[in-house]
Amino acid sequence: MNKQLCYFRTLATACSVISLSACQNELDNKHFTGYVEAEYVYVSSPDSGWLIDVPFREGDEINFGNTLFELDKDRQQAEYAEAADRLKQNEAQVRDAATGARREEINSLQAQLNEAQATLQFAQAERIRWTELVAKNLASQSRADQVISEANVASARVRTIEANIAVARLTARDGTREAAAAGRDAAADVLAQAQWRLDQRTVSARVNGRIEQVFHRQGEYVNAGIPVLAILPEDALKIRFFVPQMMLSKLSLGANVNIALTEGAQPATAQISFIAREAEFTPPVIYSEESRDKLVFLVEARLLDTAGLRPGQPIDIYLP
Repeated sequence: MNKQLCYFRTLATACSVISLSACQNELDNKHFTGYVEAEYVYVSSPDSGWLIDVPFREGDEINFGNTLFELDKDRQQAEYAEAADRLKQNEAQVRDAATGARREEINSLQAQLNEAQATLQFAQAERIRWTELVAKNLASQSRADQVISEANVASARVRTIEANIAVARLTARDGTREAAAAGRDAAADVLAQAQWRLDQRTVSARVNGRIEQVFHRQGEYVNAGIPVLAILPEDALKIRFFVPQMMLSKLSLGANVNIALTEGAQPATAQISFIAREAEFTPPVIYSEESRDKLVFLVEARLLDTAGLRPGQPIDIYLP
Protein backbone atom coordinates (compact mmCIF):
# COMPACT_ATOMS: atom_id res chain seq x y z
CA MET A 1 0.00 0.00 0.00
CA ASN A 2 2.80 2.39 0.88
CA LYS A 3 4.64 1.67 -2.37
CA GLN A 4 1.44 2.19 -4.33
CA LEU A 5 0.76 5.51 -2.53
CA CYS A 6 4.28 6.72 -3.26
CA TYR A 7 3.80 5.80 -6.90
CA PHE A 8 0.63 7.89 -7.18
CA ARG A 9 2.27 10.81 -5.41
CA THR A 10 5.22 10.71 -7.79
CA LEU A 11 2.88 10.56 -10.80
CA ALA A 12 0.86 13.55 -9.54
CA THR A 13 4.02 15.59 -8.99
CA ALA A 14 5.21 14.82 -12.52
CA CYS A 15 1.85 15.83 -13.98
CA SER A 16 1.95 19.07 -12.03
CA VAL A 17 5.40 19.88 -13.38
CA ILE A 18 4.30 19.10 -16.92
CA SER A 19 1.16 21.20 -16.49
CA LEU A 20 3.12 24.11 -15.03
CA SER A 21 5.65 23.89 -17.86
CA ALA A 22 2.83 23.92 -20.43
CA CYS A 23 1.24 26.96 -18.81
CA GLN A 24 4.59 28.76 -18.78
CA ASN A 25 5.12 28.02 -22.50
CA GLU A 26 1.62 29.24 -23.26
CA LEU A 27 2.34 32.47 -21.33
CA ASP A 28 5.65 32.99 -23.15
CA ASN A 29 3.91 32.51 -26.48
CA LYS A 30 1.66 35.47 -25.66
CA HIS A 31 4.36 37.75 -24.30
CA PHE A 32 6.85 39.61 -26.50
CA THR A 33 9.24 42.47 -26.06
CA GLY A 34 9.64 45.38 -28.44
CA TYR A 35 10.15 49.11 -28.54
CA VAL A 36 8.35 52.35 -29.33
CA GLU A 37 9.11 54.04 -32.62
CA ALA A 38 8.01 57.45 -33.97
CA GLU A 39 7.24 58.68 -37.46
CA TYR A 40 8.52 62.25 -37.46
CA VAL A 41 7.41 65.03 -39.79
CA TYR A 42 10.43 66.95 -41.13
CA VAL A 43 9.45 70.48 -42.16
CA SER A 44 11.53 72.33 -44.76
CA SER A 45 11.06 75.36 -46.99
CA PRO A 46 10.28 75.04 -50.71
CA ASP A 47 12.77 77.84 -51.38
CA SER A 48 16.12 79.02 -50.00
CA GLY A 49 16.58 82.04 -47.78
CA TRP A 50 17.60 83.56 -44.46
CA LEU A 51 15.71 82.49 -41.35
CA ILE A 52 14.33 85.64 -39.75
CA ASP A 53 12.06 83.96 -37.18
CA VAL A 54 11.87 80.52 -35.54
CA PRO A 55 9.38 81.02 -32.70
CA PHE A 56 9.28 77.47 -31.29
CA ARG A 57 11.83 75.41 -29.37
CA GLU A 58 12.24 71.71 -28.66
CA GLY A 59 9.38 70.37 -26.55
CA ASP A 60 6.87 73.09 -27.50
CA GLU A 61 3.36 71.92 -28.36
CA ILE A 62 2.01 73.18 -31.70
CA ASN A 63 -1.35 73.20 -33.43
CA PHE A 64 -2.34 73.09 -37.08
CA GLY A 65 -1.75 76.50 -38.65
CA ASN A 66 0.90 77.75 -36.21
CA THR A 67 3.79 79.59 -37.89
CA LEU A 68 6.86 77.35 -37.58
CA PHE A 69 9.43 79.64 -39.19
CA GLU A 70 9.72 82.59 -41.55
CA LEU A 71 12.24 83.44 -44.28
CA ASP A 72 13.27 86.83 -45.62
CA LYS A 73 10.84 88.03 -48.28
CA ASP A 74 12.20 91.27 -49.79
CA ARG A 75 12.60 89.84 -53.29
CA GLN A 76 9.22 88.12 -53.20
CA GLN A 77 7.49 91.32 -52.09
CA ALA A 78 9.10 93.23 -54.96
CA GLU A 79 7.99 90.55 -57.43
CA TYR A 80 4.46 90.71 -56.05
CA ALA A 81 4.36 94.53 -56.37
CA GLU A 82 5.57 94.32 -59.98
CA ALA A 83 2.96 91.67 -60.84
CA ALA A 84 0.21 93.76 -59.21
CA ASP A 85 1.20 96.83 -61.27
CA ARG A 86 1.20 94.80 -64.49
CA LEU A 87 -2.26 93.50 -63.70
CA LYS A 88 -3.51 97.08 -63.21
CA GLN A 89 -1.97 98.02 -66.57
CA ASN A 90 -3.70 95.16 -68.38
CA GLU A 91 -7.02 95.88 -66.69
CA ALA A 92 -6.76 99.49 -67.90
CA GLN A 93 -6.13 98.26 -71.44
CA VAL A 94 -9.25 96.07 -71.23
CA ARG A 95 -11.34 99.02 -70.09
CA ASP A 96 -9.86 101.21 -72.81
CA ALA A 97 -10.71 98.65 -75.49
CA ALA A 98 -14.28 98.40 -74.18
CA THR A 99 -15.12 102.10 -73.86
CA GLY A 100 -14.01 103.66 -77.18
CA ALA A 101 -12.69 107.25 -77.41
CA ARG A 102 -12.44 109.53 -74.40
CA ARG A 103 -15.19 112.04 -73.65
CA GLU A 104 -12.83 114.92 -74.45
CA GLU A 105 -12.19 113.49 -77.92
CA ILE A 106 -15.93 113.08 -78.52
CA ASN A 107 -16.54 116.68 -77.40
CA SER A 108 -13.86 117.95 -79.82
CA LEU A 109 -15.46 116.08 -82.72
CA GLN A 110 -18.87 117.39 -81.71
CA ALA A 111 -17.58 120.97 -81.84
CA GLN A 112 -16.19 120.34 -85.33
CA LEU A 113 -19.58 118.92 -86.34
CA ASN A 114 -21.40 122.02 -85.06
CA GLU A 115 -19.05 124.24 -87.05
CA ALA A 116 -19.49 122.12 -90.20
CA GLN A 117 -23.28 122.18 -89.87
CA ALA A 118 -23.25 126.00 -89.58
CA THR A 119 -21.09 126.23 -92.68
CA LEU A 120 -23.46 123.85 -94.51
CA GLN A 121 -26.48 125.96 -93.59
CA PHE A 122 -24.81 129.11 -94.94
CA ALA A 123 -23.69 127.28 -98.14
CA GLN A 124 -27.21 125.95 -98.74
CA ALA A 125 -28.68 129.42 -98.30
CA GLU A 126 -26.13 130.86 -100.73
CA ARG A 127 -26.92 128.16 -103.26
CA ILE A 128 -30.64 128.98 -103.18
CA ARG A 129 -29.98 132.71 -103.48
CA TRP A 130 -27.55 132.44 -106.40
CA THR A 131 -29.72 129.89 -108.19
CA GLU A 132 -32.63 132.34 -108.12
CA LEU A 133 -30.41 135.17 -109.39
CA VAL A 134 -29.22 133.03 -112.28
CA ALA A 135 -32.84 132.15 -113.11
CA LYS A 136 -33.58 135.90 -113.31
CA ASN A 137 -30.47 136.52 -115.43
CA LEU A 138 -29.08 138.72 -112.64
CA ALA A 139 -25.92 136.57 -112.06
CA SER A 140 -23.63 134.38 -114.09
CA GLN A 141 -24.00 130.62 -114.19
CA SER A 142 -20.36 130.14 -113.17
CA ARG A 143 -20.96 131.89 -109.88
CA ALA A 144 -23.98 129.70 -109.22
CA ASP A 145 -21.94 126.57 -109.99
CA GLN A 146 -19.25 127.69 -107.54
CA VAL A 147 -21.81 128.22 -104.77
CA ILE A 148 -23.38 124.81 -105.42
CA SER A 149 -19.92 123.17 -105.19
CA GLU A 150 -19.22 124.89 -101.88
CA ALA A 151 -22.56 123.64 -100.51
CA ASN A 152 -21.71 120.05 -101.56
CA VAL A 153 -18.30 120.28 -99.88
CA ALA A 154 -19.90 121.55 -96.67
CA SER A 155 -22.41 118.70 -96.73
CA ALA A 156 -19.65 116.13 -97.23
CA ARG A 157 -17.67 117.58 -94.32
CA VAL A 158 -20.72 117.23 -92.06
CA ARG A 159 -21.14 113.57 -93.03
CA THR A 160 -17.41 112.90 -92.46
CA ILE A 161 -17.43 114.34 -88.95
CA GLU A 162 -20.63 112.44 -88.08
CA ALA A 163 -18.94 109.21 -89.22
CA ASN A 164 -15.84 110.01 -87.11
CA ILE A 165 -18.01 110.50 -84.04
CA ALA A 166 -19.77 107.19 -84.64
CA VAL A 167 -16.42 105.39 -84.97
CA ALA A 168 -15.08 107.10 -81.83
CA ARG A 169 -18.04 105.84 -79.83
CA LEU A 170 -17.36 102.25 -80.89
CA THR A 171 -15.29 99.83 -78.75
CA ALA A 172 -12.11 98.25 -80.10
CA ARG A 173 -12.26 95.45 -82.64
CA ASP A 174 -13.05 91.93 -81.38
CA GLY A 175 -9.48 90.77 -81.81
CA THR A 176 -8.11 93.75 -79.90
CA ARG A 177 -10.54 93.19 -77.01
CA GLU A 178 -9.74 89.48 -76.87
CA ALA A 179 -6.01 90.20 -76.82
CA ALA A 180 -6.49 92.72 -74.01
CA ALA A 181 -8.56 90.23 -72.00
CA ALA A 182 -5.96 87.48 -72.48
CA GLY A 183 -3.22 89.84 -71.31
CA ARG A 184 -5.26 90.67 -68.20
CA ASP A 185 -5.79 86.96 -67.39
CA ALA A 186 -2.10 86.19 -67.85
CA ALA A 187 -1.16 89.06 -65.55
CA ALA A 188 -3.61 87.74 -62.94
CA ASP A 189 -1.94 84.31 -63.11
CA VAL A 190 1.50 85.89 -62.66
CA LEU A 191 0.19 87.78 -59.63
CA ALA A 192 -1.21 84.55 -58.13
CA GLN A 193 2.19 82.88 -58.58
CA ALA A 194 3.92 85.84 -56.94
CA GLN A 195 1.46 85.63 -54.04
CA TRP A 196 2.15 81.90 -53.66
CA ARG A 197 5.92 82.44 -53.58
CA LEU A 198 5.45 85.18 -51.00
CA ASP A 199 3.22 82.96 -48.86
CA GLN A 200 5.78 80.14 -48.96
CA ARG A 201 8.25 82.33 -47.09
CA THR A 202 6.09 81.74 -44.00
CA VAL A 203 5.86 78.02 -43.22
CA SER A 204 2.96 76.84 -41.06
CA ALA A 205 2.28 73.57 -39.28
CA ARG A 206 0.15 71.04 -41.13
CA VAL A 207 -0.23 68.73 -38.11
CA ASN A 208 -0.77 68.91 -34.37
CA GLY A 209 2.10 67.69 -32.26
CA ARG A 210 5.31 68.60 -30.47
CA ILE A 211 8.55 70.15 -31.71
CA GLU A 212 11.05 67.33 -31.32
CA GLN A 213 14.17 68.97 -32.77
CA VAL A 214 15.18 72.31 -34.31
CA PHE A 215 17.99 71.97 -36.84
CA HIS A 216 18.45 75.64 -37.82
CA ARG A 217 18.11 78.85 -35.83
CA GLN A 218 17.22 82.45 -36.59
CA GLY A 219 19.93 84.16 -38.67
CA GLU A 220 21.01 81.01 -40.52
CA TYR A 221 20.72 80.52 -44.29
CA VAL A 222 18.85 77.38 -45.32
CA ASN A 223 18.58 75.76 -48.73
CA ALA A 224 15.34 74.55 -50.27
CA GLY A 225 14.33 71.09 -49.14
CA ILE A 226 16.58 71.07 -46.07
CA PRO A 227 14.57 70.36 -42.87
CA VAL A 228 14.45 73.22 -40.40
CA LEU A 229 12.72 71.27 -37.63
CA ALA A 230 11.15 67.92 -36.83
CA ILE A 231 7.65 67.45 -35.42
CA LEU A 232 6.30 64.47 -33.54
CA PRO A 233 2.59 64.32 -34.49
CA GLU A 234 0.04 63.29 -31.92
CA ASP A 235 -0.65 59.94 -33.60
CA ALA A 236 2.89 59.20 -34.81
CA LEU A 237 3.89 56.62 -32.18
CA LYS A 238 3.87 52.93 -33.00
CA ILE A 239 5.36 49.79 -31.52
CA ARG A 240 7.55 47.24 -33.25
CA PHE A 241 8.15 43.69 -32.13
CA PHE A 242 9.07 40.34 -33.64
CA VAL A 243 7.11 37.11 -33.45
CA PRO A 244 8.03 33.56 -34.51
CA GLN A 245 6.31 31.92 -37.43
CA MET A 246 4.14 29.70 -35.23
CA MET A 247 2.45 32.83 -33.80
CA LEU A 248 1.43 34.37 -37.12
CA SER A 249 -1.91 32.57 -37.10
CA LYS A 250 -2.80 34.31 -33.85
CA LEU A 251 -2.22 37.79 -35.31
CA SER A 252 -4.30 39.76 -37.81
CA LEU A 253 -4.41 43.31 -39.10
CA GLY A 254 -6.69 45.47 -36.98
CA ALA A 255 -6.42 43.24 -33.92
CA ASN A 256 -5.54 44.84 -30.59
CA VAL A 257 -2.60 44.02 -28.35
CA ASN A 258 -1.84 45.19 -24.83
CA ILE A 259 1.44 46.85 -23.96
CA ALA A 260 3.19 47.96 -20.78
CA LEU A 261 6.51 49.59 -19.94
CA THR A 262 7.30 47.07 -17.21
CA GLU A 263 5.75 43.87 -16.00
CA GLY A 264 2.71 44.61 -13.87
CA ALA A 265 2.34 48.19 -15.13
CA GLN A 266 -1.00 49.59 -16.27
CA PRO A 267 -1.39 48.36 -19.87
CA ALA A 268 -2.16 50.49 -22.93
CA THR A 269 -3.70 49.34 -26.20
CA ALA A 270 -2.27 49.23 -29.71
CA GLN A 271 -3.80 48.10 -33.00
CA ILE A 272 -1.80 45.92 -35.38
CA SER A 273 -1.23 47.84 -38.61
CA PHE A 274 1.51 45.82 -40.35
CA ILE A 275 2.71 42.22 -40.46
CA ALA A 276 5.79 41.48 -42.54
CA ARG A 277 5.40 38.98 -45.38
CA GLU A 278 9.04 37.93 -45.32
CA ALA A 279 10.92 36.42 -42.40
CA GLU A 280 14.21 37.72 -41.02
CA PHE A 281 16.72 36.60 -38.46
CA THR A 282 16.40 37.79 -34.88
CA PRO A 283 18.18 41.17 -34.73
CA PRO A 284 21.52 41.06 -32.89
CA VAL A 285 20.28 43.75 -30.45
CA ILE A 286 16.67 43.39 -29.41
CA TYR A 287 14.82 44.24 -26.22
CA SER A 288 14.28 40.67 -25.15
CA GLU A 289 14.95 38.56 -22.11
CA GLU A 290 16.78 36.08 -24.29
CA SER A 291 18.19 36.07 -27.80
CA ARG A 292 17.11 33.26 -30.08
CA ASP A 293 18.79 32.30 -33.33
CA LYS A 294 15.65 31.81 -35.40
CA LEU A 295 13.50 33.40 -38.07
CA VAL A 296 10.97 35.96 -36.93
CA PHE A 297 8.45 38.32 -38.53
CA LEU A 298 8.23 42.05 -37.89
CA VAL A 299 4.91 43.34 -36.55
CA GLU A 300 3.91 46.99 -36.15
CA ALA A 301 0.96 48.35 -34.19
CA ARG A 302 -0.49 51.85 -33.87
CA LEU A 303 -0.88 53.12 -30.33
CA LEU A 304 -4.48 53.95 -29.47
CA ASP A 305 -3.31 55.63 -26.27
CA THR A 306 0.26 56.89 -25.93
CA ALA A 307 0.06 56.62 -22.12
CA GLY A 308 3.19 58.73 -21.72
CA LEU A 309 5.31 56.54 -23.98
CA ARG A 310 8.34 57.98 -25.74
CA PRO A 311 10.26 56.88 -28.83
CA GLY A 312 12.93 54.28 -28.14
CA GLN A 313 11.41 52.94 -24.94
CA PRO A 314 11.42 49.14 -24.52
CA ILE A 315 7.98 47.69 -23.83
CA ASP A 316 6.23 44.40 -23.13
CA ILE A 317 3.52 43.23 -25.53
CA TYR A 318 0.76 40.88 -24.44
CA LEU A 319 -1.65 39.17 -26.79
CA PRO A 320 -5.29 39.04 -25.60
